[in-house]
Amino acid sequence: MILYLVRHGDPETEGRTDEERVLSKKGIAVTRAMAHLLKHARFDPPEIIVTSPFVRAKQTARILLEAFAPEARLEVRDGLRPSFEIERPMSIIASKSEGCNSLMLVGHNPLISVLASVLVSGSDSPAIEMTKSAVAIYELTRFDVPGMRGMLRAY
Repeated sequence: MILYLVRHGDPETEGRTDEERVLSKKGIAVTRAMAHLLKHARFDPPEIIVTSPFVRAKQTARILLEAFAPEARLEVRDGLRPSFEIERPMSIIASKSEGCNSLMLVGHNPLISVLASVLVSGSDSPAIEMTKSAVAIYELTRFDVPGMRGMLRAY
């Protein structure tokens, strides 16, 4: 399975709650640019995009859906909320491993950076820092939770 890990785009600094913060103009522009880069570099689009329920993550996912993966199915999952609990997104990935060749997760730090690091190193020590709108692409080789592993193919 090909796995795309994406950190949400740059958000506005103000919002009623953290969950309601929207993407800034910069966040929208950089996320669109990343989506176009993926498309023009001819990466295969994901079949499913799974996003955090936070507004900025959903906006990021919708931009990627529209500009890069218009045929993908979009799902919203609480398991991608900001946290250090990598078993939650790993369980989402494992549940899609049968019958899905490519999957995209859109979420937040610290979760996305920790997961990005664990997939290649097996350690939650920071090895990959996912900046806003960053995309890391893996070819997964193990699907067991928490032993999930993969090879980093692009970043």
